[in-house]
Amino acid sequence: MLEAARACPSPLTLAATELMVEIGYTAMTMRKLAQRAGILPGSLYHHIDCKQDLLLNVVLDIVERRKQAWEGGCHPLDLQGHVRFALARQVAFPQEEMILRHEVRHLDDNHKLWLERALGQLARPLRLIIEQGCATGRYQVSDPARATVAILAIIESANSLRGGSAGFDETWIEQHILRVCDSVLQPERFPPGRLP
Repeated sequence: MLEAARACPSPLTLAATELMVEIGYTAMTMRKLAQRAGILPGSLYHHIDCKQDLLLNVVLDIVERRKQAWEGGCHPLDLQGHVRFALARQVAFPQEEMILRHEVRHLDDNHKLWLERALGQLARPLRLIIEQGCATGRYQVSDPARATVAILAIIESANSLRGGSAGFDETWIEQHILRVCDSVLQPERFPPGRLP
């Protein structure tokens, strides 16, 4: 894991994650965290320097678990495999999604730099897939780094589709996300007015 702050013991990270999901980062006090973790409030500072470092530890832990799941998984190492992995992870671990979507805004600028670095490592496999696709002529994008950011945003949009009142099922969401990703990576197949 990227070490941005003093590493937080796993039970403390788990307790902080649970509290952030239940009541949010802002409402989570160190006293509530100590109570959840079963330790004295003053003892927390033997394990963590401040609440910001704790949030960063939680976020980096989520990113590291995702990275390990990708590296240890048995999915195809192509765009479809990556999209399916990411969508399945969103469904299987909604608490991670909630923290990454809502709580990272509380990180200060220094901590955000660590998060960006970690997210860059997490995005690296997708960028490699896009670069390989460009090298073989499968994809036609001039800037694989920007295309990677766009694809990640498209994948993130699946959360909005799930939460809406239209009731999209996962099969439709997956097919839609893959079509939109293709339109970004193969723009000649989707001229203006013919986007999926």
